[in-house]
Amino acid sequence: MSPGFPIYTIEQIEPLLNRHGVIEAVRDALIRHARGEVQSPMPGHLLFEEAGGDCHIKFGHMAGAPNFAVKIATGFYDNASLGLPSANGVILLLDARTGAPLCLFRDGGWMTAWRTAAATAIAAHWLSPEENPLIGIIGTGLQAQLTPAWLLELLPEARFIMTGRDMTRTSQIAATSGATPVATTQELLAMADIVITATPSAVALFDSSHVRQGTHFVALGADGPEKQELPADLFARAAHIVCDDVPQCTKLSDFGRAVRAGVVTADDAIPLGRLLSGDQVITHLPDEISIVSLTGLAAQDIAIADWFARQMPPEDGKIW
Repeated sequence: MSPGFPIYTIEQIEPLLNRHGVIEAVRDALIRHARGEVQSPMPGHLLFEEAGGDCHIKFGHMAGAPNFAVKIATGFYDNASLGLPSANGVILLLDARTGAPLCLFRDGGWMTAWRTAAATAIAAHWLSPEENPLIGIIGTGLQAQLTPAWLLELLPEARFIMTGRDMTRTSQIAATSGATPVATTQELLAMADIVITATPSAVALFDSSHVRQGTHFVALGADGPEKQELPADLFARAAHIVCDDVPQCTKLSDFGRAVRAGVVTADDAIPLGRLLSGDQVITHLPDEISIVSLTGLAAQDIAIADWFARQMPPEDGKIW
């Protein structure tokens, strides 16, 4: 029986992808979220310890928008041993005037991955000390693989290095993503202008003493209280701490660990959207450390779902 609304598969969705269009939609979503124009409760979070997985549920509505979204995203990190992708999920777009479902994206988690990559590119571009930075990527998962292509949309002269736990896999992923593999995290930290952490780690990836002044971090792997990528004391060294959402990051991210450790306070963080809009301006000097913590926003899910819905071929009864 037909559900009465379109269901789009990844085979229909992926050919319509335009990185620049998604980046601009996500940028606007970050700004509107920071301005308080998005209704989005704290995300739901389920942890499946025995299966090595988690599930995030985000939902929200942008003020004045004709639609709203509910997103379910899963990450089961042992799936590779089963020959399955680690990420999966769906996004349901609904009519904000009637509550009726408009369409369902069976995207396999790709739309979450793309909007995360877009936010990473935006954050790294904002941090970039120069037009051709050397960007170090820690991790070899999907986000690590996506990052170079998305960043080149905003920093076309950027160069990339990469490291991970398994050097063979690191070399394979680096070869397909245009990065140069390096043997250790410490070596990467000694070289990179911008460091992007994209792992499901439960412990800090490095010691704060290995970080040189002038390094800029975009941390996106720690999106739950059980995860950690950055050492808590690194936040004490940072001149600027930026969050996609301060309360959410205080609860879920590395920043939250630093707050609970008494290293910094929640008031030390600035919403990314306020910097993107120019509502708040800061100057970061060449020898200062900066950190952007990303946990993912419902506003981004709304933005990418709406963006793809508008790209779909016309259908009878289509109302967006």
